[in-house]
Amino acid sequence: MTEELRRGNWRLMLGLAGMVMTLVVATLAGWWFWSGADGSAEQEERNAFCWSLVPGGEPEEGGSTAECGEALETAMTGRPAGTRPPERTPERDAGRVRVFEKVVRAYGDRVQDEPEAVPQEIRRNMANAFNFYSSDIRYVIGLYGDLSSGMLETEPNDVDIERSTVEDFVRGVAEDGESFGGIHRFHLDLARGDVTELSEEDFRKGTVEAELAALKVGESMGFLDAIGAQALEGRSDGGAREGWLESYGRAGEGKAEEIFSEDRDGGYLVKIFQERSNALGTRFPASESRGTGLHPKIIEKITEGCARWV
Repeated sequence: MTEELRRGNWRLMLGLAGMVMTLVVATLAGWWFWSGADGSAEQEERNAFCWSLVPGGEPEEGGSTAECGEALETAMTGRPAGTRPPERTPERDAGRVRVFEKVVRAYGDRVQDEPEAVPQEIRRNMANAFNFYSSDIRYVIGLYGDLSSGMLETEPNDVDIERSTVEDFVRGVAEDGESFGGIHRFHLDLARGDVTELSEEDFRKGTVEAELAALKVGESMGFLDAIGAQALEGRSDGGAREGWLESYGRAGEGKAEEIFSEDRDGGYLVKIFQERSNALGTRFPASESRGTGLHPKIIEKITEGCARWV
């Protein structure tokens, strides 16, 4: 009897253990679904919000957030996701422009309350689409500022977005260093293009054309530098900071810690003008050019443009 009783107790214990394990597994599965990665309520909401911005919405068979990012990029640019943007922004179908405006506003609004509101899976798509509208965007973040009043127009697509909204949107994309690096490098190449168009006379006389180019370069790059600085400041942890810098280096150019430092002064932009000036054989005395060899008016406008965002 004693042996049978022991066996009965043992079977009872095994049964209880099995029930406990089943309960634990079910609890963990439920926690993973509601609080975990791909199946979390938060992830589901982000995915649904992303697809709500895509013309036509989410496919009947469903779609991931990454697939949504590709669909959004194509809807904004008219090109397959990942296509390199042209240096000169072409005029686009008005419908695509409106999608671009809608997406920038939608995520820009969310980033105000949550810097990570732009999902990681779509940040590169957003960066690429942003660069597709670089000429229009430079009107907004550069010389003219807010164009939402209808009194001014961007070229060539008349993009109607406020500067503050663009800032929030790019700040969200900048949570990924590589995506932000792609934006920064693309606009830096545009800045080089602006400087390359200046002639020997522009550098020698400090013409209106030279001043405008210096101001546009200073303002547009100063705008992005300020966002890069915010992204770094938000990473006080050494590991997170180094990770962002490493990620930025995969697509960006230059020493990020210097470009985005609290003491930034746009020195790397001065070097771009110096390279062009030297190639043209134009150099001002050090006493008149703060040691840069550039016309004082050029230095003044670069500094003025960058100073707006410091």
